[in-house]
This record gives sequence, structure tokens and C-alpha cells, in this order.
Amino acid sequence: MKRTLWLMMAMTLMVTGAVFAGGKKETQDTKAESPGSVESTTGAAVKSEKISVDDAVARVNGRMIGRAEFEKVVESNIQRYEAQSQQQFDEQLRPRLQRQVLDGLITRAVLEQEAQDEAITVSDERVAETLGQFMGQFPNESAYLMALEQEGFTEDEFVGELRRQLVIEELIRTKVYDGITVTDEEMRTFYANNPQYFEQPAQVAARHIILTTEGITDESVLAAKRADLERIRQDILNGADFGEVARERSEGPTAPNGGDLGSFARGQMVPEFEAVAFSLEPGELSDIVETQFGYHILEVTKKVPARTETFEEARENIRIFLTEQEQNTAAQGYITDLREAADVVELIEIDAPNPGQM
Repeated sequence: MKRTLWLMMAMTLMVTGAVFAGGKKETQDTKAESPGSVESTTGAAVKSEKISVDDAVARVNGRMIGRAEFEKVVESNIQRYEAQSQQQFDEQLRPRLQRQVLDGLITRAVLEQEAQDEAITVSDERVAETLGQFMGQFPNESAYLMALEQEGFTEDEFVGELRRQLVIEELIRTKVYDGITVTDEEMRTFYANNPQYFEQPAQVAARHIILTTEGITDESVLAAKRADLERIRQDILNGADFGEVARERSEGPTAPNGGDLGSFARGQMVPEFEAVAFSLEPGELSDIVETQFGYHILEVTKKVPARTETFEEARENIRIFLTEQEQNTAAQGYITDLREAADVVELIEIDAPNPGQM
């Protein structure tokens, strides 16, 4: 349950992730319910409102989940799917989507109520900080506001939704995460049992100069480019500084960095380029290499043989991995227990199994 997950939840209202799987649901005939209105399940940070049984899709510990919210989440997910896939949503899948959305909203309601019972709150400063981090993903405020509009949010609605998710995050942290530790023995056992995770393949560090040929079909232009690169190569062989020449003449995005490509293993570059890079010795200048992107010359600056990372080198990554693994398992158990203890009544019929039955 990293911050990015909660930001995605706040942005999309898609609260049906793996952390929310499971939990018992009770289904009753809505005709047997008492008429009238009860408070909606809006959580501690959201203003409550009255929702009648007829306008609700579920009741969680006496509080209603409104039909309008349910339908908004369903439709926003359909719109997002169509925008991302460029395909029309298959209406045969609607019941399954409705089931996932309802299950997610019920689980969120249970968590919000638990947070309220535990007096869990988040400060305005934390909300503002998280909002700032989210806004920082966009080039400007207009792009941020457009993204909210596309998701069906006003800015106030989004901030309110973000606060709700941060409250749930704080609940999980205080009730589940704070008690989790990973021992040195557990880390060493994981290291010993999973050697494949710590194998470091051979790598080379290289820099290159490229004259691009993408989109060029005129043979005379291509020949001129190649001849130009031959002259550049000869200048370097005669003593010109590779980095300076790359900054002045290379047409690729690495030019400002002197053509530096950093380190890479096999499989990360196009085959023609990779084959030459791994055949060179440090300081050796290649002949012209032709790829789909253009004509290159390259120089390997360092070769790192394959090796196995030591335990001490891997310790911190192992600790993070095992901690997150235990946190996710514990969170799932905690949420499932809350769901099973909750009084949940679904007020609509959906022709799809719940996630635990799929």
C-alpha cells in the first residue's frame, strides 16, 4: 500500500485492488428493510448526508452507500477503459465491473468507519503535501485540472477524496504496519533460498555519437551522413575529445551528456549496437554501426563482469521487499477481519459473483 496506490485510488475511485479482496457479504431482500433514511457512509473527513434505502446500493453497519456514487465509479471506469484501450466497453462485462466496484466501496466504507471509531485523522498539512506531490506529476495547473475533469472530479471533490484515502492509509499504518519488522535471519534465509534474484549480468558502460537517419530514404543524403560520421571518427582517432565532439555533433538525446549511455546489460539495446558494445574493450572506438535509428560510433568506457550481489549489498532491498510482503499479507488479513465483522446488506442485485467466488 504505497502512496502511489492511494493516489491512484483517490484519482480513479477504483477501490477494488488486491488489498481489498475477500470479506463476507450478507445479502437480504430490500423489501424487508425498514423505510426511511440513514446517514451515508462518507467517512470521518467527509460531510455526511441522508440517503434513502431506495437511493442506496448497500448498507454497512447501518450507513448507506449511495447509488449515485456507485454509478459514478462504474461509469468512470468504463470511460477510462475506452480511453486507454480505444475500444468500446463490452456490456456483458458490466455485471462483473459492478460487483468489483460495489465490493470496493463496501470495503472502503468499513475502513472509513473503523478509522472514525479509532479517531484517525490526517492534518491539512499532510493533505496539502500529498496534493502537491500529485500535482507535481503534471506539467502545469491546467493539465492537472484537465485530468481531474476527465475523471469527473471538481478540485474540491478530489481533495476530499484524497483526504479519505489518506485517513485509510493512516489507519492501516497504525493498526497493521507499525508492528511489522523483518529479522536478520529472515533476510538471510530469503537470500540463501533465492540466488536468482541476486545475479548481476555482465554490463558495459558506453558513450556514442549518432547521426540520425530515421525517415530518410534518399540514398545520397544517407551516404553524406555516413561520410560525415567517418570524418568525425577519424577526428577522434587523431586525438579529438569524444565527449566534446559528441556534445557538438551528435544528433541524439545523449549529446548534452557527451553521448553517455550509462551502463547496460544484454537485451537493453538494439542487437546491432549491443553486439558491437560487448565486443569492444574499454577505450576502444568502434567502426560505424548502423541501426534503425541511424549511424553510430561508440566507445566502451567500462566493462563489468557478471557477478552475484553479496548479502550485505542486497540487505536493504531484501528488507524492503520482505517488509512490503508482510505488510500486504497483514493488511489483507486485517481488512478481511473487518469485513467479516461488519453488518453488510447489499440493496441491489448484481448478476456476477463476488471476487472471492471468481
